[in-house]
Amino acid sequence: MFRRWGCCLLAALLILVHIPPTARAARAKWTVLVYLCGSNLESEMGEASKDIGEMLSSGAGASEDVCVLAATGGSARWQRYGISSSQVQYYNVRGDAPLLLAEAGRVNMGDADTLAAFVRYGLANAPAEHCALILWDHGGGPVFGMCEDENHPGDPLSLPELRDALTRGLNGRRLDVLAFDACLMNCVDVCALAADFADYTVASQEIVNGNGLDYDAWLAPLAAHPGTDALTLAEQMAKTYVADSASGRSAQTATMSVVRSDAMPGVTRAVDAFGAALTPMMASRMSSVVRLRNRLVSFGEFADDAASDLVDVQALCDAYAALLPDECARLKAAAAQAVVCNATSADIAGQASGLSLFMPYSTARQDYAVIMDRYQNQRGDYAAMVTALADSFGSGDYAMTAANQSVEPFYCYDGESEPTGALCSIWNGLYGNTLAAGEMAQSAGGSIWTGLSDTAGIWAGLSDSPGNAVPAATEAAGGIWSGLSTQEAPTATPAPAQPPANALEHIWAGFVNTSEDYYQPEAPNENVQPGISEAVPPNAVITAAQDYFSASDLDTQSVYTLQLNRQDLDHLTAATGVLFRREGDERVRLGDMGQTTIDWSTGLIFSMFDGAWPTLSGEPVCAERLYTQEDGSVRFAIPARINGLKMYLLATRNADGSATVLGATQGYDENGMAIRGSIPLETGMNVEPLYSALSDDGQMRERAGSAITVPQEGLTLAWQPLPAGEYEYCLGLTDLSGAVQYTQSVSLKYPGD
Repeated sequence: MFRRWGCCLLAALLILVHIPPTARAARAKWTVLVYLCGSNLESEMGEASKDIGEMLSSGAGASEDVCVLAATGGSARWQRYGISSSQVQYYNVRGDAPLLLAEAGRVNMGDADTLAAFVRYGLANAPAEHCALILWDHGGGPVFGMCEDENHPGDPLSLPELRDALTRGLNGRRLDVLAFDACLMNCVDVCALAADFADYTVASQEIVNGNGLDYDAWLAPLAAHPGTDALTLAEQMAKTYVADSASGRSAQTATMSVVRSDAMPGVTRAVDAFGAALTPMMASRMSSVVRLRNRLVSFGEFADDAASDLVDVQALCDAYAALLPDECARLKAAAAQAVVCNATSADIAGQASGLSLFMPYSTARQDYAVIMDRYQNQRGDYAAMVTALADSFGSGDYAMTAANQSVEPFYCYDGESEPTGALCSIWNGLYGNTLAAGEMAQSAGGSIWTGLSDTAGIWAGLSDSPGNAVPAATEAAGGIWSGLSTQEAPTATPAPAQPPANALEHIWAGFVNTSEDYYQPEAPNENVQPGISEAVPPNAVITAAQDYFSASDLDTQSVYTLQLNRQDLDHLTAATGVLFRREGDERVRLGDMGQTTIDWSTGLIFSMFDGAWPTLSGEPVCAERLYTQEDGSVRFAIPARINGLKMYLLATRNADGSATVLGATQGYDENGMAIRGSIPLETGMNVEPLYSALSDDGQMRERAGSAITVPQEGLTLAWQPLPAGEYEYCLGLTDLSGAVQYTQSVSLKYPGD
């Protein structure tokens, strides 16, 4: 962090140009101070000016009991009201246009002195019984802070600076409400800091829309009822924001919650206890710690290198209860006491409980130095846990040997050709090579997967296939599999009246590599831990395949598998199937695909795919999954260039299979700040889907797809079969350091419609 000239002389530069905002004999009921660091939100989109317009239209400034003061600055261009872009100014927001009160000079709104001076000015010149302070701009959570002045780039207001500013600005006075009209500022770090200065904190766990708080929706009622108490006002801020976001103006995910300060000491004690218990586990059970962390959805993250690593406290407690049941129960209860209002849009209601916690993961690889600088200077077991976790993730990568292997086809059927894969060897060994593809897919209880998940189904129907004898299941090593994998005609024996109860287990035993380099199903394996990384019995995988493919309306069924050796499995965090499209000498990444299951007892990985993919104008797009809702709908992001600006389309696949484009957002800027808001896609906009393309000589580049002009009826996103073309599939393996390594690819071909 660096400081620009002039901050230390701020008080001397403050020049009064108008009388104080009120000339009342008595105090007002409420003073609302708004610290408007316009940044590119104002210079490019005029969002700060729009909010000033909302403040004016609310009529709050005409009330004798409510005063709204705004500090403006931080933007290279202000689009309305004649506001200066060269210096910070103070305005009384009332009447038809804001009234200029004072000029503070060419100072940095990302500096503690600038904020402290504005707070002092507001308290001195607009005294009231109650006071709310709103901080407006981009936000980057506890690591990156907020209020990055566009005229002083690279120097946002950090949390230590915020504490300093409030300490000096308030000078012992206490705020009723401290609100953050900025992204990702709801977290334990921020709310614990705010608790020292305000009774209630209003902040969002997620990205905040461009317009931010709906100022007229809560200021107008305040002007009409100036006796409104602090909690009611804070709740109105949160609820009207979410209602406005859900009204269609922004068409995006929205969260805003109210946290009561008197409950935060209990939260910080519980967080410290959680940290104190988790830190020593990083030495003895790091794989468990990381695998649980990998399950958690981080707010405001897209498919790029930037990250927030802010996770929902309730989700955190539910995940880590497998390791720390008592600490998680106490933390969950403490957080529930602190959150007095949790407003969310319907699409994220199950993901956001109202309070977040910073848990390094992706940030440890990208912003290690910033994290260490921020948290090594703090006391407490939580800070120690953060630095230890960041250290562990940043310690280096493990080069998986599986990255040099290819996945193996377990069962592949395109709806037309004969199915192939290891499962077919089993099937043909049982039935002989007489069943056609369609018969195979629909035999044994309605489908191949039903036949396998119901042991009797494998054997049922044999009597309907004259001439096909059933090989007897024996206890020999490899069981049924070893007798079938050669695809030699078995010795004819009468079909048993009842199949052996462990028939599928025999098949599985022959499929698993049990050499000394691999885990054996019954051998001790520390990877198998209840609630963390469990063994997956054969029937569970078959049932998962049955459920996955029966939910699809496509005939295509692809299941690929890989078995990791002991060392690779010990270093594995997660695995996903990844789809590429072949374009000349490049592999174009389309994203994670299907459903992947890991059997932590043996290292077997199964990945299923039905051949369906999101498309715009018939072309597959790069789709990166963000999170899955409880109703089965999936939110994902599509990289694209919109009217020349790199952004992300926000989309959802609904539970009924339909897909919708919700809008577009920019993601993160070059300094790690989340860029506020989504925009609707309007008629005539130019949309170019973007992809990452890897050439055969190892060069990575960004590749643009065919441009699409948004029609009057809007973009049509369809979840449909992949068009004809050459595709490649591999597994993406995430190791304990968070690095993703890819296996060798296998070719996929789809006939198209």
